[in-house]
Amino acid sequence: MTQRALSTGFWLVLLTALIALPRITLDMHLPALPAMADYFHARDAQLQLTLTLYALGSAISLLVSGPLTDRFGRRPVLLSGLFLYVAATAACALSDNLGVLIIARLFQALGGCCTTVIGRVIVRDYFDREEQARLLGLISMAMAVSPMAAPVLGSLMLPLIDWRGLFVLLGLIGAVLYLMVYRRLPETRPAQVAAAPPSNLLQLYRQLLRDRYFLRYSLAIGCVYSTYFPFISESSALLQRGFHLSATAYALVFAATISGYMLGANLFRRLVQRFEPDRLISAAIGLNIVGSVTLATATTLLPGEWLAIVLPMVVIMVSVGMAIPACQLSVLQPYGAVAGTASGLFFFIQMFITAVGSWLTGLLSDGTSTALMIMTSAASVLLASSWLALQQKAAPVGYCQSVKR
Repeated sequence: MTQRALSTGFWLVLLTALIALPRITLDMHLPALPAMADYFHARDAQLQLTLTLYALGSAISLLVSGPLTDRFGRRPVLLSGLFLYVAATAACALSDNLGVLIIARLFQALGGCCTTVIGRVIVRDYFDREEQARLLGLISMAMAVSPMAAPVLGSLMLPLIDWRGLFVLLGLIGAVLYLMVYRRLPETRPAQVAAAPPSNLLQLYRQLLRDRYFLRYSLAIGCVYSTYFPFISESSALLQRGFHLSATAYALVFAATISGYMLGANLFRRLVQRFEPDRLISAAIGLNIVGSVTLATATTLLPGEWLAIVLPMVVIMVSVGMAIPACQLSVLQPYGAVAGTASGLFFFIQMFITAVGSWLTGLLSDGTSTALMIMTSAASVLLASSWLALQQKAAPVGYCQSVKR
């Protein structure tokens, strides 16, 4: 089978499913976290470690899978990651100890989150810049459905199959994706891409981390995602225990909040044809600050109203939906010869910042909206300040040729 035998529709469906897999895995269990805490006789903050370790595993996966996919190709690394994902998900389903579950979630992320890098690198491999922008916009819109649908699906299935059954379902999804990749997906790595030898990998990382262009978008996507991740960490226990929402009601409220991401992704898809990505990111940052200020004000003045949390978060999610695809579109353009490595480091920075933020959120968590408000506001300030501090006039020229291969 050649690449030409695959339709654009096939690429869109498969790449969306692969890229969405880590988000589905993260979000499907959110309604079940209080029940899981009760089962393991643990505090809600301890169950948040399953999210923190998942974010850490994701960061490591993203860092490692980038160089591996440049060296060995997109297909073998993707198949290996999906195999590890299925095995770790089975371990999650069988765990009777919270420590085992937390470690299994780490390995689940190590395997499954490689799809984030490889899916987007395949877009970079196969499509021209204009088609990349269109496809990334469509994928971002489709991905917005996954965090909306996954908690609702999880809450509806929870009374029928409990939290273990949710892991079984995730394992089946991973197995189906493995078979699709194995049977249908060809290798897309361009023939001219030669992986850097291991001795040069650290040098390449140092070059990228000293590159203001690369660092600007990497910090932007990490910080903008961190304005939303505290809501993921805190919302399940906060809304179900603090505001007494049922698991299904919580899932619906969560889905309504995430709808802001879909709106932002749709705005990006429509506006990217008329405006440069940097202008869209700047607009998203302004909107993010407005949402964060509104969240801090509303939760202070109306501490007993869950809408004081949800409505500002919708505004923040619109900004996240605009900024993420804009950063993804811009960051890899100058780095074609090292797309996998650059993409892996880019997403590692995003998820490492997220993991640190999630850990700090857990430390501050006290059953109120305080931790959510503090960490969202801090991430918003870091987002704006890093974007302005790393501003430059143009993208790097001839970068790929300057990297010794």
